[in-house]
Amino acid sequence: MEPNQLLSELEESLDSEELLQQIEQQQEQEEQLSEEKSFSQKRLIILLLSILMIEVGIVVYALQASQKIVIVSPEEQALLEQQKAEKDLKDAKKLNVQGKNMVKYPPLPLATWEEAEAKLLEAIKLLEEIPDDTTVEKEASKQLQIYRQDYNILREKLIVEKTATSKLVTAKKLATEASVIVQNPPHPPEVWQEAQAQWQKAIDLLQEIPQDTFVAAEAVERLDVYRINYRAVSSRLERAKESN
Repeated sequence: MEPNQLLSELEESLDSEELLQQIEQQQEQEEQLSEEKSFSQKRLIILLLSILMIEVGIVVYALQASQKIVIVSPEEQALLEQQKAEKDLKDAKKLNVQGKNMVKYPPLPLATWEEAEAKLLEAIKLLEEIPDDTTVEKEASKQLQIYRQDYNILREKLIVEKTATSKLVTAKKLATEASVIVQNPPHPPEVWQEAQAQWQKAIDLLQEIPQDTFVAAEAVERLDVYRINYRAVSSRLERAKESN
């Protein structure tokens, strides 16, 4: 073979190898693009399947919810109302008895009166909600009048106890203030006079507390102490006036 021919074939061989490399590179790029396209398609399919599953779940939930809806006939509704009315009447009677028994033996703390009041109010509310077309409506109306009277009586006693407790609390506050302002004597007459007025207000409040209330016993005990303090402050007031 001649040198020129050998050189030509070698060049053709080299050209062929480069061409093969280019072809292989192109195939790899196409395969990569194909894989990316396939991956994107898979992601789209998964997304569509997820949306479909959510929609199916919503439909299933709606079907289940619709199956739970029970259509009640007028007769069944009337029976349910009757049963509820009977239960409410029974519960109201129980609450009324509990409330009245709680305050059966006064004097009692204010909290006990308030708890009893809540029970009677609940009993009245139950009776007021009983429909007119039930067989227990007449008995409920009769009991309702009685319970309202019981409540009014209890409410009056509750107000008395609440007022008495409030007066005791205020009297104790005045006494504390009167004790504080006369600390570290000597003081001018005006200070002793202010303390004297505070003790007098506290004494007046304690004297207004009824003897049949729960706080009456404490009020009596404090009243003796407050009177002693009032006399002591009054004496210091006189001496302060004389020294001036």
